[in-house]
Amino acid sequence: MKKVFALLIYSFIISTGNCQTADFTWQSTTGLYCTPAAVKFTNRSTGNPIGYAWTFGNNTISNATNPTTTFSTAGTYTVKLIAIFKNKTVSVSKTIVINPAVSAQFSYDRNTMCKDGSIQFIGNPNVPIASYQWNFGDNTGTVSTNLQTISHYFSGYGTFPISYKAIAPTGCSAQSFTAITIKQPIIIASLTPVSGCIPALVSFNANVSDLPPSGTVTSFKWEFGDGSPPITTSTSSISHTYLSAGNYFPRLIITTNEGCTNEYIFEKIAFGTPPVNHIAYSKKLVVCGSESPWFVSKATNANKYFWDFGEGDTTTVTDTTIQHKFKTLGTKTITVTAFYNDCPGNPISMSINVIGVIASFNYSNTCTNKKQFSFNNTTQGNQSTIEWNFGDGISSLQTGNQIHNFPDTGTFNTSISISDNITGCIDLFRTNIYTANPLLVNPDSSICKNTITTFNIPHNYNNPAALYKWDVIGIQSEPNINVPLTINAAMHGHFNKNYVVINNGPQYCPDTINLKNNIIVRGPLLNFTIPAEICLSNPINIINLSIPFISSDTINVWKWNYGINGQNSDKFQPIPYTYPYWGSFEIKLSAIDINGCKDTIVKPVKVHETPFLRSITNVDYICAGQSATLTAFHNDPILWTTALNSLLCNTCDTIIVKPLETTTYYIMATGGFNCNTRDSITIYVHEPFNAESAKNQNYICKNESIELNVSPVNKKVIWSPSTGLSDSTIFNPIASPKQNTTYTANLFDSTGCFSSSTQVNVTVKSIPEVDAGPNKTYPYLTNYTFKPAYSNNVQYYNWEPSVLLNCKNCAEPIGSAALTQNYTVTVISDSGCVSKDNVTIYVECKGANILLPTAFTPNRDNLNDNFYPMTRGIKKIVRFTIYNRQGQLVFDKKDFLPNNKQSGWDGNIQGMPQSPGAYIYAIEAVCEIGETIYSKGSFVLIR
Repeated sequence: MKKVFALLIYSFIISTGNCQTADFTWQSTTGLYCTPAAVKFTNRSTGNPIGYAWTFGNNTISNATNPTTTFSTAGTYTVKLIAIFKNKTVSVSKTIVINPAVSAQFSYDRNTMCKDGSIQFIGNPNVPIASYQWNFGDNTGTVSTNLQTISHYFSGYGTFPISYKAIAPTGCSAQSFTAITIKQPIIIASLTPVSGCIPALVSFNANVSDLPPSGTVTSFKWEFGDGSPPITTSTSSISHTYLSAGNYFPRLIITTNEGCTNEYIFEKIAFGTPPVNHIAYSKKLVVCGSESPWFVSKATNANKYFWDFGEGDTTTVTDTTIQHKFKTLGTKTITVTAFYNDCPGNPISMSINVIGVIASFNYSNTCTNKKQFSFNNTTQGNQSTIEWNFGDGISSLQTGNQIHNFPDTGTFNTSISISDNITGCIDLFRTNIYTANPLLVNPDSSICKNTITTFNIPHNYNNPAALYKWDVIGIQSEPNINVPLTINAAMHGHFNKNYVVINNGPQYCPDTINLKNNIIVRGPLLNFTIPAEICLSNPINIINLSIPFISSDTINVWKWNYGINGQNSDKFQPIPYTYPYWGSFEIKLSAIDINGCKDTIVKPVKVHETPFLRSITNVDYICAGQSATLTAFHNDPILWTTALNSLLCNTCDTIIVKPLETTTYYIMATGGFNCNTRDSITIYVHEPFNAESAKNQNYICKNESIELNVSPVNKKVIWSPSTGLSDSTIFNPIASPKQNTTYTANLFDSTGCFSSSTQVNVTVKSIPEVDAGPNKTYPYLTNYTFKPAYSNNVQYYNWEPSVLLNCKNCAEPIGSAALTQNYTVTVISDSGCVSKDNVTIYVECKGANILLPTAFTPNRDNLNDNFYPMTRGIKKIVRFTIYNRQGQLVFDKKDFLPNNKQSGWDGNIQGMPQSPGAYIYAIEAVCEIGETIYSKGSFVLIR
């Protein structure tokens, strides 16, 4: 048994908790629990187990969530499920009953008959049977009975399929089949001879088959068909002499010991006597070689004639006349024999003289000029005149052999006509000559691999007997008659030698026709590498080695399929893929290039199952000095390891460890193909510790805060008192005490193994008091003295800004009201605490503080080019207007800051310079203390 089940005895991991339970149900795949029973188990465990271990009681195990197992033997089985959780296991056992299988064997007293009859059937079950169901295959329906024996009557010839089903009280059943055959015996008989002369002694033999096992032939009744009485024998052979000529149809009837019969009718036999009154002659005694003379043969009672024409030619005819053309000249001896039912008469011979000429020639063309043919005259006899006709409108009376050039294309009926002036005989021999200028054409100069292309031969020979041998786009064929040729471009390549060889026969030189254009078979050249086998836990790395066959034919569509529906990729280089389950798969790559050419390649990969491995511990956290138990559930060899390699047994199912510090224990199970599964357990060790404060003594000024810090921070902390703390349960609270306070930080680990505390003091120091006094308003450039009120503990003073003050670090500095200014005085006490206060000095606001020149010169020399207000104690110019001597408004500006020449008048109106002379201005302004004042006057524009 696998090691996983040896671990189930550990009682410390067995639990009956309500939230983590183990439970299951089951169902036979057939609905009945009959051996062999395939039973599917459905897991009903709760609490999210990390693994399962099943034992089925039939020497099989499983780690699947919902396994299926087969019980091959009847019996009662205890099925146990262990649900494996993080720190414990929960088990449940249930009993399942598997019923014995039913044997549907049956017997019968016979299974073949040669005629109608009854057969008795007996069921032979191995267990008690509640019901027997019989169907005899003769359309009499199904018969149900609780009896083991049944008899059935069969009628008519045929094969009857028998179905027998035995049903046990458990519902288990079995069915078996056989066939009952009722058929006549088969007779195979022969006789010899079947024809000839009388008296004819004929031997008859018979063989009878397909008899029932106990059947025998008891009688053979022979009827000879010649009027003689039948003869019955017990043997299967007999001889009979036919004394009269004629045609006969013998018959055999057999009878068996069971009364079965059958008959066999022999083929016709015929016997005769030698024909008499035989005459034979030729209608002509002398014939020209070109003729086919007639011959006559007649005899009384003859029904066929056998002719031998003396040239190796023989033939048999039933007619009394025959015609024959001789192949050679000379005197011929012809013999004919008359037959009556293959009984020969006396042969008759005769002579005939073949004279004159028998015209013939042979021919061949030359390979250098396939339109030129050489003709060799092979005529027999005296050739007084010879006439050649080449079928192209040209004839020749030359007597010798001929060489003739035919037109380029055509079918030419060529003949030779021979006359013999001595005998006056004439003969003619003719045949067809074929010439052509064939072309090999293909419409494609570039095609995709795996597409269809067609080669044709226009201007071809008209020879119906021509054979074609193709060698195109890398494909060679045996000689055939296929024109045009349509084929699939099965390989990439630059094919610049495509041709077809035309063979018109032995008289012709083969004609090789080359394709003038080249053909490129293009498309993706697909290839990729994958490992042949991988482990389920490992991703499969695919390296795409595909390239276009033509480098410029970019491949723009990639389609990968990992052998699982819906698992695809459209990248050139797919990312590593992890299979969801083990098995054998086919990885398919299809690609399409910019021309639409596509191809597909498939490679197999075998994914091996990874080992089952689950590990648990009885605790996650321990105090220093305590131990923990680690347990592994597995089906394959395991190995425990740690960083310190301090294990007493690294191959045991269960180990007890006592780590001195937090330690991770690793476990690996290794199965077939070296596939492995890894797991780990971390035991957190709580060690003694000391609480420490980053700063034990802290000082703050009154109303200030300070951050307190204690360590180690991986513990729990509670501060006391909690008064003045932002949070009493964190390691860095903000402390804001109103008085001197000592805080205690109490630290604990999460399991209560160890604790420690430390104290932090916070001293609250007093702060100085300062009152800078009320804001003051002084006439421009008036000197003044600050008179702040200070507490007795002030030791340091600082005024900011120090502009227009006679000192920066004195208690009562003297200032000058040259401009409005806000001052801040900062004081530091003897304990280092700081306080601040502010005071503002305003310049008195009145018309005299608005200053404008009495003249300005806008000549762009950057000196007095703009007329604008210069002020003291003024916050904002509400409106600034200028009028000429005629009272016309020449400048108007609102809401701007003073003392900015860009806000003044440049002496122009809409870019046009104004005339020199006197002008009047008016100003409305707001003082820094909020008062509104007005000012007006005159000035001179000088150019």
